[in-house]
Formats: sequence, structure tokens, C-alpha cells
Amino acid sequence: MTESRPNVVWVTLESVRADHTSVHGYGRDTTPNLERIAARADGARFGNCFSQSIWTPASSASMLTGTHLFRHGVGLDGNAEEPLRSDLRTVPELLGENGYFTACLSSNPYLSAATGLDRGFEKFSWLSLKHLYKHRETVLPMLAYIARLRTYAHGFSLEGHEHNLTYVMQRVLQRWVQSFGRGDDPFFLYVHCPNPHLPYTPPEKYIDRYLTDDEFAPEAALDLSFERYGSQERVIENIADGADFTDREWRTIEALYDAEIAYADELVGRLFDTVEALDGRETVFVVTGDHGDLFGEQGLVGHNLVLDDGLTNVPLVTHNLDTDEVDTESLVQHIDVTRTVAARLGCDHEQFQGRPLSETPYDTVISQRGVAQFESYLDVDPGFDTDRFHADPVSAVRTGEFKYLESEARTELFRLPDETEDVEAHYPHTAARLRAELGRRIDNPHPTAGPSADETNFTPEMREQLSDLGYI
Repeated sequence: MTESRPNVVWVTLESVRADHTSVHGYGRDTTPNLERIAARADGARFGNCFSQSIWTPASSASMLTGTHLFRHGVGLDGNAEEPLRSDLRTVPELLGENGYFTACLSSNPYLSAATGLDRGFEKFSWLSLKHLYKHRETVLPMLAYIARLRTYAHGFSLEGHEHNLTYVMQRVLQRWVQSFGRGDDPFFLYVHCPNPHLPYTPPEKYIDRYLTDDEFAPEAALDLSFERYGSQERVIENIADGADFTDREWRTIEALYDAEIAYADELVGRLFDTVEALDGRETVFVVTGDHGDLFGEQGLVGHNLVLDDGLTNVPLVTHNLDTDEVDTESLVQHIDVTRTVAARLGCDHEQFQGRPLSETPYDTVISQRGVAQFESYLDVDPGFDTDRFHADPVSAVRTGEFKYLESEARTELFRLPDETEDVEAHYPHTAARLRAELGRRIDNPHPTAGPSADETNFTPEMREQLSDLGYI
């Protein structure tokens, strides 16, 4: 292999919305490392990047296959009970056939062998905080984390949701990158960072930085986070109640969220510095979010039910991706980045549905959501208004000014930034144009989620972690 073939490190941050990152102009200094990388001579910040979906399984599958949710199907059922389609190729599969060493470090069971998203990775590790002692390469990082519980956690606790894996992942990634860099082949490393995810529990050093006298004290703030987000039932109760938080509670919750973003940014900065210290070949570095989180928009919290910009507009920073001639303020989507990286590495593929960033960009981006699972909300509140949400799989076609939604049952048009008042009757020609655009870009705009011959197979450890994350 020649030195001209670059390595790639792709970091996906969990649940990070663009408008809470300082690299995108947010008032709090949450992402100094992303700003540092974007400001480099070969760095870039994309001002309008959108995810393909609103939760980890669907968004991750899109990034790793270069396809929309309605094509790859992971999460189309609303439960991620069906794995990746066997007829699709993953980027690591394509790269492996082209001489790349491929590796993935995941902190989320939805990115694992259970969903088929480990396909093509020569080295794949899914980490669970409660089971780090079982794996040789995580024992020392685990012991280092325990020694720093007062700095990177909140003291000793056996409750899984009171900890996260970021510090351990930092230590593992440092060793991985140094080892991969000594190899003869170029490498592709995909990282799924666990921050920030419900419930928000940032390290004390970051809590002190972002909480002010206008918010709760640190211990009370964490108690609020656990009270509101400590289980799936509590999240659902909050949504059924219309996300009825006081202003002070919202300020506190968002301060914890910002602190977790800053903690994730620390991982990015240390990983970038480790990569930069490698000798030899160049490394393409990509950082984005898989989706965002909501803070009361449309009466919701977390990442549920809607294709709101708070969930789909995510940060994107790159380094060494040859973006000199690219309009970094145009609308881009994850599958465009996937295709750009794949083409740069010599493995473009006909299944990719995105457009290389070097080409004239689309003036629209598309995000999708699978079946809405209303049962858990109705169990809490039988009067929960489901009519305001699309029940069937739904697509959003977004321009700089409008967002058009279409499912099998109905269509809507919003004039941004508002996403609650349907204005289709006032702009019928715009709705017709975006409807036609959806038909051109999506093979089957009204898919049906039905039984599959294959099923996901989550281990008991994976289900335990999904419970800690509030998914089940």
C-alpha cells in the first residue's frame, strides 16, 4: 500500500445538536477542540449538516452504509428489532477488500453484532462499563477510571447510569491508534462516543464549569437529571406530561447537557492529538453527531417521534478531507460525507445514496423516522394526543426555508424555524416541488415495517446497557 492512501478516523458523538456547540456559534464554550480542528489549514466546519434519522441505530446504519433509513431498514420498525439487510455492503467491508485495516469502538448496543453494524470491522469492541473487567484491553483503563472517580464521575456507585465510558474509551483509543499507526496498511477507525446521553451525568469538573447560581447546585442538578431521565418510564412520563419543566429546571438540564458535550469534546481533542503524532501517512478526521436531543420543542424531550431540527441538525467538522473547493455552508447530510470519504479511499459504490461534497450540492436534505411506537405513551396517559405525530414511517425533505413531511397517511409543510404550523395550503407549489424531490431521491417513500426472517439478538449485557440508557 502506498503512503498516499490516508487513514480515516470517524468519531460520532452521541446526541449532540449543532446549536449547543461553540463551533457552531453557541454562547457557552462547549467544543474548543472542534473549533481548534476546524481552524487548522486543512480543517473545515460545515454549518448545515443533517443526520439521516433521529436515533442511534438508524443514523449509524446510514453513516456506515451510505444509505437512507428506508433503504437499510435498521430502526424502521421503531424498535431496531431487525438487523442490517444482508444485501447491503458496509463501508468497512468495502475498505477491507481494498487493503484497509478496519476497527470500531462502540459504547452503544445498537452499534454491535446484534444489529449487524459490526460487519466488515476486522477489530470490533463493544464496551459496557459494568463488564470492563472481562476484557484484557480495558482492565487497566478501568482501574485508572476508578482511581479518578472524583474527577471523571461523582464518587463510587454501582449504578451504571451514574457513569459513562468516555474516559475508558480515551485510554483504549490512544493505544489502538498508536498500534494501528505502526502497521503497514492504512486503517479506518470508527468511534461511537457515549456523550451526551440521557440521563446527563457529566464529570464534576465540567458540572462546576457550566452550572451557575441561576441553576441547581451540582448534587441537586444530578438528582434532577435522574428524576427526569433515569429510566425509559420517566422519559415517557415527561413526554406524556408535555415536558412540563420549570425554566430553572430547563436551564439546569441544558447546563448538564452542555457539560457532557464538553466532556465528549475532550475525547475528540485527545484522539486528534494522538492521530497527529503518528508518523507516515495522512489521516482524514471526521467528527459529527448521530442526532440531537430535544428540550421541550413540540412538548418532547430526548430523541423521540419527530424530525425536528433539534434532532437532525448536527455538528460536522473535518480535517484533511480536501474541502478547499467545497461550500461549507450548503446543506449536507451524513450520507454525503460517507460517499466523500469512500471515494477518497477508492471504494465508491453504486449503493451510496449521497452526493460527494465536491459536487454541486443538493438544495435539500432528507431525514427519516420509522414507525412511531405510541403504546408506551398511551399506557401512561390514555389521552395522549397521538394525532399530532405521524404514525407511519415518515420522511422530511428540508430546504433552507421549508420542511416538508410525508408519510402514507398525510403530508405537512412547515416554514422554518417554526415546525408546528402546517402551511401547505399557503405554499402548495413548494409542497408539490418537495414531494416530487422525495419521489426522485427515495425508491420507496412509503415502506412497510413487517416481520423479517432475521432478528436482532441482544445479549443480556446489551439489554442491561440499553436499560441504563433509557431505551427499554
